[in-house]
Amino acid sequence: MPTFAEIAARAEDRFNSAVVRVLSRRGYTARVVAYPSYGTVDRVRVRARVLLTAPDAPTPGSVARRGWRNLFSAELPRAEVRVRAQPGDGPDLLVGCTDRGGYLDAWLDVALEPGWQTLYLSVDGDVDVPAPVQIVDPAATHGIVSDIDDTVLVTMVPRPHLAAWNFLVRSEARRKPVPGMPELYGRLTAAHPDAPVFYLSTGAFNTASALSRFLHRVGLPQGSLLLTDLGPTGVALMRSGRDHKAATLRRLAEELPGLRWILVGDNGQHDPQVYETFAAEHPGRVAAIAVRELSIGEQVAQNGLPGPTPATQRAVDDLDRSEVVTAHAPDGRALADQLAAAGVIG
Repeated sequence: MPTFAEIAARAEDRFNSAVVRVLSRRGYTARVVAYPSYGTVDRVRVRARVLLTAPDAPTPGSVARRGWRNLFSAELPRAEVRVRAQPGDGPDLLVGCTDRGGYLDAWLDVALEPGWQTLYLSVDGDVDVPAPVQIVDPAATHGIVSDIDDTVLVTMVPRPHLAAWNFLVRSEARRKPVPGMPELYGRLTAAHPDAPVFYLSTGAFNTASALSRFLHRVGLPQGSLLLTDLGPTGVALMRSGRDHKAATLRRLAEELPGLRWILVGDNGQHDPQVYETFAAEHPGRVAAIAVRELSIGEQVAQNGLPGPTPATQRAVDDLDRSEVVTAHAPDGRALADQLAAAGVIG
């Protein structure tokens, strides 16, 4: 007998199929959205999504929209995506097929120089879409993994209904960085110029373009966006944010075994627990952990308590007692000063 999660996933698939049929009859066409990704000098991970859009609509994600609009999209499953090294009619490096949610997530063997490079994606003969990929230098010694919400981007406020307003209605151009975080990341990347940057969040991929524009606007470094999807998976009704972060960290450690990690998050939910577990599972692989301390109002909005949950506080205390360099402070400048005192940055 199917589980409730399996029933929900099948219902979602049927609904999406109906939407695709209706929009296709109305002349909507397939267009690909590429997500900033990563790779090594001989292997690259390509991540994208295929959406149905009106013929006269701008390229998905190319223009700023209010938050609620980012949550609504028509995904195209089983769409064929072509990946090329150059735009135009050059040879295909990969021809991949999207999954039930319209996503493409595939590795391809290709030789690229370290640094940010560009591949080109297309679907159904549409224009080539640039796909930025950061190629990790073989000589790199460190990697930076950062949470987004309440770590670099102000999301929660003392009153939850205002937080919802910020996300759903407020213009993305008015979103603000957590104080001092651009300075912290500037010092981190100055100390470790070859370090790849990964933004690991439970946020939906629908917001990827807006997040990329936010990072650029406030002076945070470009990085791969490791987000997730909303909705039923066939195993659970909703994806676990904690599991997503833990699994992604383990995957990065396996794919990039030469790096020691600098992990940045906040104490509003489960970042300290995830980071503590990762450090215990990978001794010697974590160079430092920085935890942004939320205000009382932010904590109340996050978990209904005036401070971190007991589990989160235990994880922070355990990290303080461990051999891992740990910093915790309410803003980026204070975190940077603590990391500098520990010799992690200059």
